[in-house]
Amino acid sequence: MKRLAAVAAVSMLGLSACGGTDAASPAVPGEAKGNDLIASAPVAAAADILPGSTMEKIKKRGELIVGGSLDAPLLSQQNPTTGEVEGFDADMGKALAKYIIGEPKVKIVNSASETREALLSNGTVDVVLQTYTITPERAEQVAFAGPYYSSGLSLAVRKGTSGIAKPEDLNGKTVIAGANTPAIPAIKKLAPQAKIVTFGSDPECMQALKQERGDAYVQDETLLVANAQKDPSVQVVGSPFTEDPYGIGLKHGDEQFKTFVNDWLKKIQADGLWQKTWKNSLGTVVKGEAPTPPQIGSVPGS
Repeated sequence: MKRLAAVAAVSMLGLSACGGTDAASPAVPGEAKGNDLIASAPVAAAADILPGSTMEKIKKRGELIVGGSLDAPLLSQQNPTTGEVEGFDADMGKALAKYIIGEPKVKIVNSASETREALLSNGTVDVVLQTYTITPERAEQVAFAGPYYSSGLSLAVRKGTSGIAKPEDLNGKTVIAGANTPAIPAIKKLAPQAKIVTFGSDPECMQALKQERGDAYVQDETLLVANAQKDPSVQVVGSPFTEDPYGIGLKHGDEQFKTFVNDWLKKIQADGLWQKTWKNSLGTVVKGEAPTPPQIGSVPGS
């Protein structure tokens, strides 16, 4: 996404990180508005909570169980002071919980990229909100509502690294990628001579890059910009070289719940809540107006 690419240059300057969106910690830009956003989030009509549906099960339980992250800055990160999980994906989860239950009650199950499909299929989680790129292959195992956001793969290197500015420069290099992520086939296609090493989570990949266990790290630009904002020893280089639409992962075959979640997404896009949520999280470091949300059902697999 070009808007995030512009922020990559700012990230390289080593500005201090913006941690999230919870109103309990107003020292972080945008956080003072977090509770107001959720307070203004809509609640589904009783008639929309169909008998015997996943929505009814969640409402009766009184809690939405989300497969997500606790360590993704600006997206879904636990505030060490308040214990609240903050960021764009986290707030989307709270807003969806309020839509179903009437209150933003969410339990996050910390999931790795290689466990998301299993968590959905065995019913451990109701949804996955974790920069979950929609692909036709994944759609054979899970259902996707959305897309609700669009990013793209980019490159991160240690600050001062030369000779790496585009994916083709990765040929002959050792490249770090998250296990079971779209970065792997993208690297194989654009840099077939690269050696790929994988790790289970974004923090593990970042640590490996800093420990010089690879020359570059390929990941969604959204995550890389947030990482570089937090850690000035890492910089994002070049522009996104793919388009990666994020979807909300659901249990495969649950078309009733998929329709419900898509209707909710359309509602919060139309009333401006989606845009306000973006401004209160990613928009604290990405300058300018909120991007146009992607069209629901606009990509294969959605």
